[in-house]
Amino acid sequence: MASGIGRADWHLRANASVLVYLGAALISGVLQRGGHSDQPPWLTIHLLLLGAVTNAIITWSDHFISALLWTRSQNHNRQMAVIVLTNIGIIGVLVSVSTHTNWLIISSASLMTGTMVFYLRGISVAIKRSLNRRFIDLLRYYQCAAFFLIVGITLGVMVSFKSDNDPMQPRLALAHLHANLLGWVGITVIGTLVTLWPTVLRTPMHGRAIASAAIGLKVIFMGTTLSIIAAISNWRYLFAVSLGIYLVGTLITLTPTLLTMRNKRPDRPGAWMLLAGVIGLGILLVTDIFVFLTRSSPQKILVSIEDHILLLFTLFLFPTLLGALTYLLPVVLGRGPTLNRELESILSRGWKWRLALLPLASILMLFTGRMATVGRAMVALSLGAFLLLALGAMYKSAKYKAPSQ
Repeated sequence: MASGIGRADWHLRANASVLVYLGAALISGVLQRGGHSDQPPWLTIHLLLLGAVTNAIITWSDHFISALLWTRSQNHNRQMAVIVLTNIGIIGVLVSVSTHTNWLIISSASLMTGTMVFYLRGISVAIKRSLNRRFIDLLRYYQCAAFFLIVGITLGVMVSFKSDNDPMQPRLALAHLHANLLGWVGITVIGTLVTLWPTVLRTPMHGRAIASAAIGLKVIFMGTTLSIIAAISNWRYLFAVSLGIYLVGTLITLTPTLLTMRNKRPDRPGAWMLLAGVIGLGILLVTDIFVFLTRSSPQKILVSIEDHILLLFTLFLFPTLLGALTYLLPVVLGRGPTLNRELESILSRGWKWRLALLPLASILMLFTGRMATVGRAMVALSLGAFLLLALGAMYKSAKYKAPSQ
């Protein structure tokens, strides 16, 4: 049974879905064709966001929750149920939207919503059973993030039933996009970095980190909520203000955490990648504010964001996700200090050029034509190299257990 397997074996299975979606998105992006080739296809974006990122969040949330509460990991059967049901819903959404199958859209979205409620209940139960209350405020980040995913799913269903000529379509699309990005993804990443960053640096957490995170979450929650309201109501200036509020909340949360660099400078690949992701998030929020202040209609704002949405991955999500996995995979897949170091060495190969390609690709993708194509090729090269290294590390971990059986 799933509940009886070891930690390394469990993560080998659970993280496979993340790599599968990353690989599928890579293939989708490489095979992209059509006259508007400078615009990333809907399928590629959702394979990355809905597939890879969502699976990474669900897979790793239990690891962080258990570590923060000082408890044993939740029952793996429950976790696997969440992962399987979520992926059934994800695949259903990808197929239904691509084929415009309304009943499948509703049923898939309903399944994902129900699974998120199940996921939320698991967090609440873990909190109630824990005797350690120190990190409760950090777990609120996961709960708030899941709430906004439910909101994002609901808005996504509404978008799918709107025609392109409906004036509400771009408004709902913007609300859907920001509920998922700022809420589900952003809040999860920000809350996780409070403890992950000092762990990667191997330095104590800042004394004000938890208190600042508690205040920051309230501000971030307000900013995310206002952004959804502003998008639906077409209040451009309120949207810009809401993004500013979100940025302030992010700074409140992460400033004490980043101040730990005064004690210990980044000296590992994972740390540099995570730092690059934090900087990228700040750049994207400022850019998003600029877009809302300079575009005159929701349709123009949406087109501008869609035209440059790959920057979200190259500046923020890829550095953050790959940085976290570079550090975490050896920790959970290593079956002892020796293998841990070997796996970290594998995942760190060529990390400098892989990381450097992402901001360079971001610059090229601001243009059109061949320059944008070269930029996407750089992203594919960086992501593809990591996938091969991750598969090699997972194979080595799986092979390592053979002599003991």
